[in-house]
Parts: sequence; structure tokens; C-alpha cells
Amino acid sequence: MTTLPAPHEAQQLHRLRSLRVERARERCAAARARVEAAAAAVRERRRQIERHRRDSDALQHAIVNALAPQLPRWSGMVAAQRDRLSDLLERAEYALVEEEQQLEEAQEKYQQAQAEQTRALAREDAVRGLLQSSRQAHVAARERRAEVELEDQRPPAIAAR
Repeated sequence: MTTLPAPHEAQQLHRLRSLRVERARERCAAARARVEAAAAAVRERRRQIERHRRDSDALQHAIVNALAPQLPRWSGMVAAQRDRLSDLLERAEYALVEEEQQLEEAQEKYQQAQAEQTRALAREDAVRGLLQSSRQAHVAARERRAEVELEDQRPPAIAAR
């Protein structure tokens, strides 16, 4: 049988484990916030890409319809605008790839933080059980000492004849 720590030692250990659980929760919450921020950035980047595509489609439509009669005059300007929109779209798509990678990394870190929080909770629970056992053992030992002291204080029994 292993010896249990004193109740005050077990209480200190439990307090330490509780603090570690609290820190794990804080790290988990921070990681979750980073995931949410990365997801918001990805959503915003996708909206930006969609706007660039709509602008490019609108320019193509204008070239065929409204600008067709004046195209010889403005062809350089139209080509520059098309190139600008194409460049913006390409940059946004590259940025989206990077932001999606950042989101994946943030999700992985969040999962790691959740796993660490789970381990910390399990350790705290184990120490809570140890604390409870230590207190019970301490109370039982005190009761045994009290019983022994009571028996020692009784007058010796007269020997039976």
C-alpha cells in the first residue's frame, strides 16, 4: 500500500492542478479566438475574390456591350483595367491559400490546446481523488488514535475468576 500525502500537501497539489486547468482553459480560449479570427479572414478573402470576379465579369460585359463602339479609342485603358483586375484576383487567391493554411494551423493548435485541457482536467480529477482519500485516511487515523487513547484511559479490567 502506498502512503498518502498529508491533507495539506494534497490540497496544495490540488490547487496547483486547478491552476494548470485554468491556464489550459485560457490557452484553449485564446486558440479558439485565433481559429475564429482566421476563419473570418478566410471568409472575407473569399468575398473579396468574388468581388474581383464580379468586377472582371462586369468589365468583360461592358467591353462587349457598352464600350464596343469606343473600344478602339479606349483599348489601352480597357486592357490596363483588365490586367489590374486579373492581378488583384490572382493576389487575392494566393492570399486565400495562405490564410487557409493559417486557419488549418490555428485549428491544429486549438485541437492540441483542447487535448492539453482534457489531460489537465484528468490530472486534476486524479488529484481531487487523492485529496479526498488523504482526508479520509487522516480522519480515520485520528479516530483510531482517539479510540486508543480512550482505551488507555479506562481502568484495567478486574481479572475474571
